[in-house]
Amino acid sequence: MRIGSLDSISQAMPLTMPKSTQKPAASEGTDFGQQVKEAIAKVNDLQTNADDLTNRLASGDSVDIHQAMIAMQKASTALQFTMQVRNKVIDAYQEIMKTQV
Repeated sequence: MRIGSLDSISQAMPLTMPKSTQKPAASEGTDFGQQVKEAIAKVNDLQTNADDLTNRLASGDSVDIHQAMIAMQKASTALQFTMQVRNKVIDAYQEIMKTQV
């Protein structure tokens, strides 16, 4: 998942430019929602792969146990990371909602 750095954001919307010449952030690539969908799809793929390898290992198929363990760890780490990002987004949203206008 690619998230723009502060430099790319400041180039897209510098403070000194008139409003009419600013570029919308979405024109530089995919929007945030699309990036989130792609990241969740990747996590789902990792989970599916780990489940498949685990089932094949349990049924006695010829599967390298090291590859199965690595796939399970990748899936676990990706899911934990996704949950932490979700928690941070929810915290940021709640903090914004507390702000008085």
